[in-house]
Amino acid sequence: MIGEEAPPGRIERLFVALPEGSLLRLVFLALVGVAVALVALDFETMLDASAERARLSRTEPLPLRPPKPGDQIRPYLPKTMPVGPDRGVPTLPGYDGPVEGEALAAPMRFFVGPGGEASAIGRIEPGTAEALREFLAEPQAREVTTLYLHSPGGSVADAIAMARDLRSQKISTRVPDDGYCASACPLVLAGGLTRRAGAGSWVGVHQVYAVSGDEPGLLSTVDRSIAEIQATTAACQTLLAEMGVDPALWIKAMETPSASLYVLTPEELRHYRLVRPLPDGAGFIGPPAPSYPDIPAVETAGTDKKEPPADDAPGDAAPDPPA
Repeated sequence: MIGEEAPPGRIERLFVALPEGSLLRLVFLALVGVAVALVALDFETMLDASAERARLSRTEPLPLRPPKPGDQIRPYLPKTMPVGPDRGVPTLPGYDGPVEGEALAAPMRFFVGPGGEASAIGRIEPGTAEALREFLAEPQAREVTTLYLHSPGGSVADAIAMARDLRSQKISTRVPDDGYCASACPLVLAGGLTRRAGAGSWVGVHQVYAVSGDEPGLLSTVDRSIAEIQATTAACQTLLAEMGVDPALWIKAMETPSASLYVLTPEELRHYRLVRPLPDGAGFIGPPAPSYPDIPAVETAGTDKKEPPADDAPGDAAPDPPA
């Protein structure tokens, strides 16, 4: 009948049965829940950022159990070293100060010891390669034949330059007993004419990473381009090949996040030739990196270009073989 209203549906009856204002309260509680979730997410992000700052700025040594085959991933702290009940204090020729804490956090310093030995302790910063050149040019360092390394790493570019300078001057490298050589430091170790790692020493690698310019020491929030990452990785592998070290070593670095460290076993150090008690022959030196000249573009405007004949064109067909 015209004008007669249809009975309310099930959903409409459900809303009508709700107490007055309950729907608004549900919407309000949902908004509160979303706000609480966002605050919790921000808080978790703050905690992660705080933990990362603490990791990157910590200079107090970190107690860690010694690595063993199959259990070689350890946290990486760029300004300190691992310690443990079984680790002693490394002996560095010409240096008798502390070997941890601020000594490792400071830019790398060089010391002349007796018998043609010298020591390098601290972080590899931009400019450390030039500092090494100046050190080796000093009169008291001209007889140096072995450089002891105790470093948490740092600048990859400087480490590569240091390795090449050491090899060109036929200087050997060594990580002392219970010493520490991490991150970019193994690249310097690779430059030695001969290379040794003492008992209880830690030699470890991991992925290279960018450093934020806004907050020095913190990882960049913007990843570098793929091309730059590939170029850095190629530079590291090229150096290893030039120094007679198996570049497959760098696969371990690429597989290990920058916040961790892959500690090489003594067997791996020998297998990858990062430890070599005798000088390498010329056959182990890899080829230099290729150079790519700038090729000028060919002007084609206003010229008629003939298309080359297709592979299956009659003029290109090979003659039938004789019967």
